Amino acid sequence: MQAIRSISVVSPTAAVVIYSCLVIVVVSALVLCSRGRRTAGVVTAIILPLAVFILTVWPRPFPDAIPWYVYASGAGAVFTVIAVLLDSDMRVKLAPVAAVSVLMAYLAVNLVYEQYPTVGSFHPIPVSVSMTVDEFKARTSAPVLDGREVGAMVTLPAAPMRDAVVYVPPAYWHGATLPVLVLLAGSPGSPQRWYVDGEADQALDDYQYEHDGKAPIVVSADGTGTTTGNPACVDGPERDVQTYLAETIPQTVKDNFRVVEDQKNWTIGGLSYGGTCALQVVTNAPESYGSFLDFSGEAEPTLGTHKKTVDELFNGDEEAFQSVNAATLLLRATGTQTYSRIAGKFVAGDHDPDATKALTHLNELARGAGMNTDFQTLPGGHSFQVWRTALRENLDFVAQRGGIS
Repeated sequence: MQAIRSISVVSPTAAVVIYSCLVIVVVSALVLCSRGRRTAGVVTAIILPLAVFILTVWPRPFPDAIPWYVYASGAGAVFTVIAVLLDSDMRVKLAPVAAVSVLMAYLAVNLVYEQYPTVGSFHPIPVSVSMTVDEFKARTSAPVLDGREVGAMVTLPAAPMRDAVVYVPPAYWHGATLPVLVLLAGSPGSPQRWYVDGEADQALDDYQYEHDGKAPIVVSADGTGTTTGNPACVDGPERDVQTYLAETIPQTVKDNFRVVEDQKNWTIGGLSYGGTCALQVVTNAPESYGSFLDFSGEAEPTLGTHKKTVDELFNGDEEAFQSVNAATLLLRATGTQTYSRIAGKFVAGDHDPDATKALTHLNELARGAGMNTDFQTLPGGHSFQVWRTALRENLDFVAQRGGIS
C-alpha cells in the first residue's frame, strides 16, 4: 500500500501519461460524437477566450499569471464533456470518456501547482489531532496517535477574518514556552491550505519528532478574507489587513496560548501573495515580528496592475501607496537602523522568473536597509513543490530565531 501511496502524480512520467490520456479522450470525442462535436467546438471557442480575459485582464481575481497549458487542458475537458452530453446516441457509452477528461484536466492543473504530489497526498495519514480551542484548553496532555505523542491542530476564532488554524507541538504539554510562526497562504487560498496542500503538519511533526517534541507554534492565519480575496495586505477600504496581522493576530495568539512574549522571536511567512504580505507586515510594523519568510512573493502588492492597485486601494494617491510599499520603505531606510534586528529568507522556484527577479531585487534592498537576509532558488516553479521544501528547510531558521536550540 505504501508503494502505491508514494507514486508521483507530478513527475515527468506522470505528465506524459496525463497529457496523453487527455489527448486520447479529446480525440475520441471528436471522432465519435458526430452530433455534438460542432456545437461543442463553438461553445469551447467562446468559453476559452472569455476565461482568458476574465483571469488575465478583468476582473483578474488572481495576481499570478496562469500558464497557457492550464487553459488548454480546461478547454479539452470542456469540449469533451459538451460533445458527449449533446450526442444522444453516444452519451451513455462515452460518459466515462467525459469523466476521464475532467480528471485529466484536473491532474494537468495539478502538474503546475503541485497541490497533490503523490497518490497518497489525496488522502493523507493524520499526524496531528484536530480540536477546538476550548477542547485544547481542557487538555492536560499531548494528543497520541499510534502510541506516540503528536501535535494538536486547533481551530482558533480570529475575527474579523476567517478562523486561524494553529499547530501546537507535544512539548507544549511538557511546560515548554514556544515561539510563533504565522503563515499566510496565497490567493486563492485559506488558512487550511498550508496544512492541506503545503503539508505543513507533516513537516512540523517530523521536526518535533527529531527535537524532543519541540517546534514553533504555527498559526496559519487569514490574509485575504475570502478564498479569492486580494486586499493587497494593506489597511484598505474593505479590510485592515496590515493592522490585523501586525496587532490582532499576535494578541489573539497570546490570549489563547502560552508563547514567547517578545515578538522579536516570532516569524511571519507566506507563499505567493502570502510572501508579499509577510514582507509588507514587517516593513510597515518592524516591531511586530523579528523574522520573515517570503516564498515566491511579488515585487509589490498588486491587484493585477500598478494603476488598478493605486486607484482602488489608495484612491489614486501614489504617495499613499509608496508609503506602505515594502520596496520603497526598504529603499528609504538604506543606511539606517530601522530594520537592523530583522532577519529573513527569500525563496523562489528556479522556473519562476517573475518571483526570482522580484525577490533578488528585494533581497538587495533588504540587505541595504540593514536586514540580515538571503535569497535562494529551489527546483520548481510557482508551486507547492517549492513551498513545501522551503518551509521544511527553514524550520531550523524559525526555531533558532525563536530561541529553540
